[in-house]
Amino acid sequence: MARLHTTKMEAEVGDLLLDRENPRTGTVASQSEALEAIVRLNFHHFRNMMLSIKANDLDPGDSFYVIENEEESDSFVVVDGNRRLAALKVLYNPALLDGTRLIDSTKKRLKEAAVGFSPVQPLSCVLFESRADANEWIERRHGKNLEGEGRISWGSLESDRFQKDRTVLDVISFVERNSLFEESEWVRIRKSVEKNPTTLRRFLVSKAGKQHIGFVEDHGGNGPAFRRDPKFVLSVLSKIFSDIDAGDVNSRSYNKASEIAEYFSLLPTELSVEGQSETTASLFAQTSIKDGAIRPRLAPQSVSPTQVKTKKVTPLRQTLAPNRHTFAEPANEKGKQLLREASKLKLRETPLGCAFLFRAWLEFTVETEMRQSGLSDKDASGETLDLKGRFGVVFQHLIAAKGRLTKPGDLTPIKMILTTKGGAMSFGALNGYVHSHFQKPSPDDIRNAWDSAIPLFVAVYGVHK
Repeated sequence: MARLHTTKMEAEVGDLLLDRENPRTGTVASQSEALEAIVRLNFHHFRNMMLSIKANDLDPGDSFYVIENEEESDSFVVVDGNRRLAALKVLYNPALLDGTRLIDSTKKRLKEAAVGFSPVQPLSCVLFESRADANEWIERRHGKNLEGEGRISWGSLESDRFQKDRTVLDVISFVERNSLFEESEWVRIRKSVEKNPTTLRRFLVSKAGKQHIGFVEDHGGNGPAFRRDPKFVLSVLSKIFSDIDAGDVNSRSYNKASEIAEYFSLLPTELSVEGQSETTASLFAQTSIKDGAIRPRLAPQSVSPTQVKTKKVTPLRQTLAPNRHTFAEPANEKGKQLLREASKLKLRETPLGCAFLFRAWLEFTVETEMRQSGLSDKDASGETLDLKGRFGVVFQHLIAAKGRLTKPGDLTPIKMILTTKGGAMSFGALNGYVHSHFQKPSPDDIRNAWDSAIPLFVAVYGVHK
């Protein structure tokens, strides 16, 4: 792509218009509807935005992206920064709220938030020649799966580090220092826990967690602590970490306080809190268990050069599918062609094409199994099932069919990939890529989806001979 021509400029609030085609809200008919839609996204967030601007001004490093207004000269449409602009417009002129259909109590609270506002300096803007040009950079700001090209939002742990919140970080470090997990096993477990630290946090700060391990969120301003025997706390945490890694503990399975309490109550006898006395508080950050057990991560053994064995690293596959398959080739000519194309299509060059082809091959496989096993593609009301529904029918059929799978859990990885809400290769995402201007899957996501689905392909087509 050629470098785009842009112009840096300053503008007054009255010169800027809200985007009536804002991706956050969808298309609206007027400026009043645009303002109303932005407030309705989240009233609490909108009011906080107003209060923050009133107290702190605007972020000095964040310019509005604008294009010329084709319908009215001397004005500009903001194509990125509409929440900030809407908040500014209400701060400057609270009466704008009267032109919306927001309820009176909402209007009243927003008008109260605007009291005492002092106008800010002219707004920093970047003028693009067209909406298409602006979209090139909006995608880098807000798009997904850009493999590091655009902004990467901070995850929970990054925010914790910046805000000096040690609640989860010190607990992970405590388990890393003291647990008896093998090194390779720990690397995998830590990755699983760090991928969703809110699950661990929910367990720690729950009433049951505080009672079971004597968890203290911040002891004397020095970070999290515990009031039980260190080895007992380590054993309980090691169990929680292992269950998170196995997928048995997540935000869906343990979301309510009662569910977390039940988890602690059903722990094995040796992990029961019964008989455990409360001790003085010990900081996670300062506690190391010395019981004679070998902990390689604490004292790694030196390895001489002669002991090191080099291993040839196999490069990652660059195509959707490998050239050779562990499953038999389908008899149908369409299936053969889909499989040939899957072995040719490049992941990095055409990620969307690979995602579309993966979906087509998955649908072909599901339909093949339904046809050869005589499964119905109708639901209880007689309506035709969509791909997600048909996959569910095939999944249950293969689980029940003895001898079709090497072990019952073979299909679990691909089921999780396809059904996890918000997943990069979920059914929703595979359908959404057709309509989204910005979203696209990463090569790693696509490659992983194909590899995870291989047990399904083997079960449907048989083993390659």
